[in-house]
Amino acid sequence: MKKSILLLFLAGLILTMGLSACGFAAEPQVKWKWAHYQPVDSLADKLTNDMKKEIEEKTNGTISITIYPANQLGDWMEVSEQIMRGAVDIGTLPVSPSYDPKLQVRVLPYSVMNWQEAKNAYLGKNPYIFNIMASAMDDIGLKALAVVAAGFGGAGFSSVPTFDALDPKSNKQGYKMRFPPGNQAWQSLVLALGFIPTPVPWGELYIAQQTKLVDCQIGGQPFNTWSSFRDVTKVWVQYNTHFQNDFVYMNKKAWEKLSPMQRQVVQEVTSKYAAKSFSLAMEEDKKYRDMMASKGIKVIVPTDKQLKVIADKVRSTVWPAMDKVIGKDIMDIMRKNSGLN
Repeated sequence: MKKSILLLFLAGLILTMGLSACGFAAEPQVKWKWAHYQPVDSLADKLTNDMKKEIEEKTNGTISITIYPANQLGDWMEVSEQIMRGAVDIGTLPVSPSYDPKLQVRVLPYSVMNWQEAKNAYLGKNPYIFNIMASAMDDIGLKALAVVAAGFGGAGFSSVPTFDALDPKSNKQGYKMRFPPGNQAWQSLVLALGFIPTPVPWGELYIAQQTKLVDCQIGGQPFNTWSSFRDVTKVWVQYNTHFQNDFVYMNKKAWEKLSPMQRQVVQEVTSKYAAKSFSLAMEEDKKYRDMMASKGIKVIVPTDKQLKVIADKVRSTVWPAMDKVIGKDIMDIMRKNSGLN
């Protein structure tokens, strides 16, 4: 009797596995190009490869993926357009606000102030920033799947400040701070911090600091400063100016061609590694701050109280101007969740 029951159980198990395999065998066979712009072996590259492997395994190969890292298919703005057109299927990339101004909320200064606020805004029960982004992306033909955290922004100084860098009211003595050209919110952010805004493209930033065209740079996180600017950096201030992140997103029509089973796998896998990225990015921020300190770069990390003073100043002075850029309805959501409403 026991032997018969065991045989029936094994037969049922084999049948279930066979049906599962057959189920995926009947699914659409798709081949994806998956692009990202980060270097090979970077955090984003490792996570993207982990997602590829698990998606292929869990769909029994019905989704086959080739990864193109480090801008192999063009810079991230070009690839973003290719995803919209369907020439590239999926990416781990920033999202350009040139298609919809609402997308500027991704790098709105002090959209979130710390890691807990970031988790609530992108992964929580009410992931309000993710929802805003996903809705805007849907309107331009993109399916937002998940967010890969990259770290929090700060400022790298090419000389040791003689003023209190953590006090927005302190006299910055004519210090010129770089901001991304054409970004009104970031220009206002620099002013709110008490510096002279100076537009410099990212690719020209090293020479700009080296030649003293600017005294400090803003726009990246510890990783960027260590990898690209450590030779011209004397001080790093962890202002937490913005939450740096990439979205995992794909062509909306390519998403709609997937079966429900395939969609479920893709969504579950990308969400899983998105959640994992937050703790990894937090560790990476600390790792590169420690590496800067070991090289003799002075690292300043504000207390929660000091950071709140800075964030409150920026939010109260910069955000009102964004009502006309991003939209008052969205900015009201931001104010409500940051406690300003």
